[in-house]
Amino acid sequence: MKSSLTKILPKVLGTAIIIVIIAYLSKKLYLSWSEIPFETISFNYKFLILSIVGLFFSFLCALISWQIILFSLGAKIGFKKSWWVITGSYLAKYIPGHIWSIGGRMYLCKKEGISEKISGTGMVLEMISLLSAALLASLLFIPSIIDKSISTWMLGMLALIPITLVMLFTPLLNIILKLTARYIFKKEISLEIKKSWLGLNLLIYIFNVVIQGIAFFLLILSIYPIPVSNLPPVIGLYNGAWATGFLSFITPGGLGVREGAVALLLKSYMPFPMAIIIAGVSRIWVMIFEIIIAGIGFIIRK
Repeated sequence: MKSSLTKILPKVLGTAIIIVIIAYLSKKLYLSWSEIPFETISFNYKFLILSIVGLFFSFLCALISWQIILFSLGAKIGFKKSWWVITGSYLAKYIPGHIWSIGGRMYLCKKEGISEKISGTGMVLEMISLLSAALLASLLFIPSIIDKSISTWMLGMLALIPITLVMLFTPLLNIILKLTARYIFKKEISLEIKKSWLGLNLLIYIFNVVIQGIAFFLLILSIYPIPVSNLPPVIGLYNGAWATGFLSFITPGGLGVREGAVALLLKSYMPFPMAIIIAGVSRIWVMIFEIIIAGIGFIIRK
């Protein structure tokens, strides 16, 4: 009974949070509909295409980083197989809890001859590195946001930066990996990883999240005119919102939480209802892209 409750409760809480956030944003959009500057809204397919190109290059960074992580752990995987392994597990992230995304990746890696011990360790390293990169990108562009009414919770998020870096570059990493393996993967892990590989990987992930922030800015331009001078703060707030969604473990893929964070941060640069619309469009934008590259990955693998 207790086990069933433990499994169901996160899903119920996650669903409740998503409903509350969507209801709040929908109400705000309805009440402020008249504030939407319809006269300035126009669809620019060139910027939309460029934004998708940006997402693609961001994905390539993630793919290369995954290959580097596996190589640092003593395993190798080809470009085509790596593409399929990453994209094939994308849909699993929309199940509450990151464990399903990890499990999907581990299953596909096992099919390619990579042990669960290595792939599971790699996923933990990837998540810590990606979170660190997003937080560092937010910190990098904070000076351009600070003059706006930035939410205090985003400033608080930046306090996690030293924690994630300590987790990556100190003996604490091995402790985390052992505990994760023991209680989640039911395996023992004892792997030595060179700090130089972790550093290189973190740099690639920072490049990755900055490119994704630029792609998001291009998505905004495809719908709503925004000054180019706002590019740095948009990169910063996008990554801050992404990190917030990532840390909301009980909402699948950060659904709702990330959109709420994007809308609240973006309203300093445009009318709030417009920020809500763009936040919603950004989720559809990412999901369609992930489905497309997963389909390409399936074809490549076949």
